[in-house]
Amino acid sequence: MGGVKITRLILLCLMVWLSLWPGRAVVPDSIGQYRPLPDYPFVFVSERPDALPPQLPDSLFNAVAEGFRFEVNRTDIRPDDPFLQRYTRHIAPLLARQGMQLRQVDVRGTASPEGSYENNRRLGRERTRRLADFLAERLDQPAHSYATRTRSVTEDYTHLVALMRANNDPDAERVARLWEDCGEDEQLCKQRLRLLDGGRLWQRLTGEYFPRLRRARVVIWCSRRPDFVPQDLPPVAATATALPLPPAPALPTTCVLPVPPVRAGPAGTPAARQRLLAVRTNLLLDAFYLPQFGWAPSANVQVEYFPRRGHYTYNASFTFSNHRHWQTCEFFQVRDLRLSLRRYFKGGARFRGAYLDAYAQGAVYGIGLSPTKGWQGEGGGGGLGAGYTFRLNRKGSLRLECSVQAGAFYTVYDPYVYGDPTNGLHDGYYYYKYTGQWETFRKRRYHKLWLGPTEVGLHLTYDLLYHRTAAPRKGGGL
Repeated sequence: MGGVKITRLILLCLMVWLSLWPGRAVVPDSIGQYRPLPDYPFVFVSERPDALPPQLPDSLFNAVAEGFRFEVNRTDIRPDDPFLQRYTRHIAPLLARQGMQLRQVDVRGTASPEGSYENNRRLGRERTRRLADFLAERLDQPAHSYATRTRSVTEDYTHLVALMRANNDPDAERVARLWEDCGEDEQLCKQRLRLLDGGRLWQRLTGEYFPRLRRARVVIWCSRRPDFVPQDLPPVAATATALPLPPAPALPTTCVLPVPPVRAGPAGTPAARQRLLAVRTNLLLDAFYLPQFGWAPSANVQVEYFPRRGHYTYNASFTFSNHRHWQTCEFFQVRDLRLSLRRYFKGGARFRGAYLDAYAQGAVYGIGLSPTKGWQGEGGGGGLGAGYTFRLNRKGSLRLECSVQAGAFYTVYDPYVYGDPTNGLHDGYYYYKYTGQWETFRKRRYHKLWLGPTEVGLHLTYDLLYHRTAAPRKGGGL
């Protein structure tokens, strides 16, 4: 019995020593009923559908987690980010082929220490949410069917120490002791770290390590779907050797693996498609009904241009209607052009969900409701609007959008009637409603300013064109 205890103590000391070995990370062969996927150590899978994901220590999360990098003071995901390509083109299809369902995601977003502490706190929260939203949008699985554990770290000095140790940095232990002496107080550690070596160490860390702290990383837990039936599938090479998985041992052993870099897809594989141009129509205008006139469907065509990144898109909308009922002297003729700038709350070239917009409008019209009620004129205006887009298919290329716009519309116009208003003779012509001397007549004698809602929309949108994107470079690690 004593020999067994001594053996276990030796193994425990060996694991602790290996965990402190610079440049190496202890990655367990299994955690509970889960095992990491080869080549993707941040993805843990289980053969059992009811396997519960365990709590993940911070040291193991820092060793295996992967995710997005962000630019300074930014929270939008870059379309060319290597993790986006790796997850979309390799990991998600592999899990789908092997009948895996998502059980839980552990997401952690961080900011680098430069900048104000309050702004870094905001960046950590936003980057955490960006990665969680990215995973949810690319799953054919309802959000309530899996758990999401999120944690934002304002300034991740623990990860900074781990990166310095992995690179055998000579100042790694100095920074580690400083972090411990500050009681893991981020703001105090920041103040003292700035003063070391007269600020020279801080400047070096800013260039060498801080960019790698602007991250949102994830560990994914998946289990086999209960209804999955294996099929005759081609082999998935080394990436699927852990599937199907044997039961986990009661006392898991460990193996020592280097923390792998994030790589882009193989050379020559195309990047994910990114929308360039979309067309849409307002269904409410397509089936327009005007009281005292009746049905007056209008042709509405809209075009939206999507840049490669950011939050803003550019829109143009044209509405054409040309209804003429000669027998009853009823007319509905409208030519309306709107140009607008949208700002989506979700950036990173995703352009979906809620948005705000600002628009400018110009229109000419001729409207007649009876032989004695008619108006002809033109006008213009502008204002603000808001809306929300919903995906109608899995790819998101077909969408339904709800919107409302309000603002000011100023118009100049003249009333007109059927027949000569001076003698009441119906001679087959339409006249301006004016009974004064013809020498003093001037067009557009009336004007009106409207303040309030200017359009309500239920839009059907389809992505027509996509950006051409270059293939990712082979082996481009973070």
